[in-house]
Order: sequence, then C-alpha cells, then structure tokens
Amino acid sequence: QGHPPLLPPERPIGSCCRGDLPLLPAMEEEEWGVGGMALPVEAGYDEAPAVASERSAVAGAVVTTSFLRAEEHAAYEEDMVRNEEQAGRNERLRIMLRELRRRKEAEAQPAEAAEKVELEDFMCVGAGDSSKKRLLDESQPPWYVERGHIENVALRLHEEMLDFAHFMKFTPVEVESRRQWVRTIGGVCRKLWPECQLRIFGSFFTGLSLPNGDVDVAVLNVPCRPGTAMKILADTMLASGDISWLEIIESAKVPVMKIRSQACGLRADIVFNMTDGLETSKFIRQRLKEFPHMQPLLIFLKYLLIQRGLNDTYTGGMGSYLLCNVVLHFLQRHPSLREPRLHASTSLGHLLFDLFKYYGRDFRYDVGVSVLDGGYTFRKEERGWGGKGKGKGGISLCLESPLGSTPVDLGGPCFRMSVLRNLFHHGFHCLCHLFVARALTEDGSLLCPLLLDPAHGVITSRHQLLAEQPAALMSTRRIEDTAAGESADAADAGAPAAK
Repeated sequence: QGHPPLLPPERPIGSCCRGDLPLLPAMEEEEWGVGGMALPVEAGYDEAPAVASERSAVAGAVVTTSFLRAEEHAAYEEDMVRNEEQAGRNERLRIMLRELRRRKEAEAQPAEAAEKVELEDFMCVGAGDSSKKRLLDESQPPWYVERGHIENVALRLHEEMLDFAHFMKFTPVEVESRRQWVRTIGGVCRKLWPECQLRIFGSFFTGLSLPNGDVDVAVLNVPCRPGTAMKILADTMLASGDISWLEIIESAKVPVMKIRSQACGLRADIVFNMTDGLETSKFIRQRLKEFPHMQPLLIFLKYLLIQRGLNDTYTGGMGSYLLCNVVLHFLQRHPSLREPRLHASTSLGHLLFDLFKYYGRDFRYDVGVSVLDGGYTFRKEERGWGGKGKGKGGISLCLESPLGSTPVDLGGPCFRMSVLRNLFHHGFHCLCHLFVARALTEDGSLLCPLLLDPAHGVITSRHQLLAEQPAALMSTRRIEDTAAGESADAADAGAPAAK
C-alpha cells in the first residue's frame, strides 16, 4: 500500500520460514513422562522405521537450502544432525515407556481391589508415600492382637482400643525414670529455696499421658516473682549440667519454664506459685473414677490430635484439659448413661462412633456447654460470650470451666475448631466405612490406616524415648571454666610464695 518492501524481491518473506522443513514428531504427554530427558544412544541399536523416514526427510530438506549463506548452511546442517539424533532418542524412549506401561498393566490388581485401595488411600492418615510408611501400613501395628473369633466389628474395635491404651501405658521403668527426674528438679529447688514445695499435676498425675509426654511440676512458696525464679533455676541447672535444653515463656497466661533432662531426655514444664493446675488435675482424676471408659477414649483421641498437630492450645488446637471436658460432656449426654440395659451393651467402639457423630454432625456450636450438675447446654448470651459462635475459623466451641467462681470459657483459645469438627466428621465416615465394608471373617487393625498413623514418631520410638542427651553449650563452657579455675587455684597453692 505504497510502502517499500522490507526484504528484497529475490528473498521473499516465505523463504525465511519454509513450510516443507520436517518437524520433530509430536509427543504424547503420557509417553513423554520424564520432562523431556533424552536417553543415551546405545551401541548396536537398530533404527526404528520412524527414524529412517525422518532421516530421508532431513536429507531432502538439506538440498533445498540454496538461499542460505555458507556459514548459515553449516549451522543448518549441524541443527539437522542434532534433530536426527534427538529423533532417534525419542523413538527409543517411546518404546521403553510402552514396555513399562504394559508391564504395569500386567501387574495391576483386579478392578474391585483397586477401588478399595483408592478409597482407603483417600482416608489414610499419612500423605507421604515413603517405603517406610508402606511397610508399616502393610504390616500390623505394634499394639495389635489378633482376635479372629470375634465377629462383631464394634467389639473388635473395643478390644483394639484397649490394646492401644495398654501399649501407651507407662512401664515401671518409665514411671521410675520420671519420678527420679522430679526428684532431681526438687533437689535443686530446695537448695535455692529451702521452704518451697513441689507438686505434680497434669497428664502424668491423671494417668492420661502419652509416652512422649512431659512432666508438669508446680513449685510453691517461692519468695520471688515467677520470671525471676525461672531464670535462677535455669542458671543453676545449666551450671550443674542437669539439663540439655530449656525455654522460658513469660508472655503466656501462665508463665512456664520448659526443660529437658540431659541424663534421660525427659522433659518437664515448671510453673511457680500457681495452684490452678493442681485443682484441674484433681477434678479430671475424680471424673475418670466416675467414668472408667474415659481413659481409653482420651488416650486414643490425644494421639489422634497429636499426629495432626491439633493438640497445642498456643496454635489454636485442643489442649488436654479441654479435650477431657469435651469427652466428659459427651458421656454425660449419652443415652447409655440413663438406660442400664443399653449401658451393658455399649462398647468403646460404639462410644467412639457416637462421639465422632456427635461433634462432627449433630452438635450445635452456637450454644455453650457445661459439665456441672450432670452436664447441660446454655445460650452464650447468658454468660456474655457472644451470639452465633462465629470465630476466625467459622465456628467456636464454648465450654464453661467447671472450677472457679467466675465463669471462664475454656474453648475460647481453640480457634481451629472448624478443623477439629472436620476431623471428627472424617472419623465418623471412616468408622462407617469400616462397619460396612469390613467382612466378618476379615482380620486386621481397625484403627490403621484410616485413623491412626503407625509411622508417627510416638509409635516408632515408643521404647527408645529414654536416651542421654548432649550437654548444653552453656553447661559445657561453665564446666570447663570451673575446671580451669580449680587447676589455677591448685597451681597457685603449690607454687612458692613470691618475694
């Protein structure tokens, strides 16, 4: 349209991109499964027909390159040679992938078994696919005891939950190690404050502690502030080499000092001049005597939350004390409590199923819960704790503390309640799948792999928890400084007096 041509007439635009040049064969995504990686050329490998045809096409294309200059022609020939080599590698890769696909299809299981495996893998706890987890999933968990004579699935689940609680129970050696660890802490505290008193509380006191749990210790009658007492105790135990790790949390609602023993690796949480933990532990211990089936349920649920990271109150999870009150409220509302005949036929399997169903589907989170006076629910507005129960996670659990004269909402810090409700809902569907799909004559664990992960560290390291820890860096430095000072004093004592 009146503009001069950009290229001279002897080199039309079409000659810069010829359509008769051969292209690499199109690769299917399922065949090209290694990200474009080419395999090395093997000696003595016969060419496939596709490679021969590409060679002839490339040879014909090289002839039609008269429009190129000499140096461009040489580079073009090098490109054609590389494309020819790549075409051969592509064809060999296709052959290998087809052979691999045929081999996998021949080894595949029947369609019914494949569907079952896919369903169980979807419900499986572990998201990884490591060989260690596959090995543990294929074998039976360490607490499992075969009982093929029991045909009722709920009763088999009842027995396995008892076996799991027994597996998690402390051995006499573990109990004595924890007592010795408390004696060590008490000895240091009494040297610093002769009139102080030590009290044990928490899960170790109530009998609900897992093997990896710590020991909760309250130090009373200390004549200083908790923060100051923690620093004094930390310096003393570091200097003596009693601990290998410590952490002081003064910003918490209840200031706490976390330490770990260098001799056995056990941990302890120490609070100063606080008696709230003692009262809550006594309350839970009394409820355990009133409801004996609370203990196996709580031990199972604590491990269920630990393996998913939902057991820490500081991260919005459900702590041990809140979990105990949640289970207590469920048992108080269960129909078996008011019907003796139903109570006699109710097993732990039934209770676990009903608990998942209650907190995963039936429970209304817009009301508050109290475990006093046999347990009841109330409107949150009556306590001044909000209306609809909507929190950061969508829902919130409102549970009134059974202790103290002032109403306290124990569920307030649990801002991940929506995740916990989804977990309970997931457990309900897992048990439905087990009760329906599990054959009467089929044996095996009912808790793994749908609910529990046997590859978790609490299970795999169950009997290797007591181990000596490396010395703390500050402790090592102070011991070396002390030894150097003693040697210097000895040298000064033995040296002649200066004139």
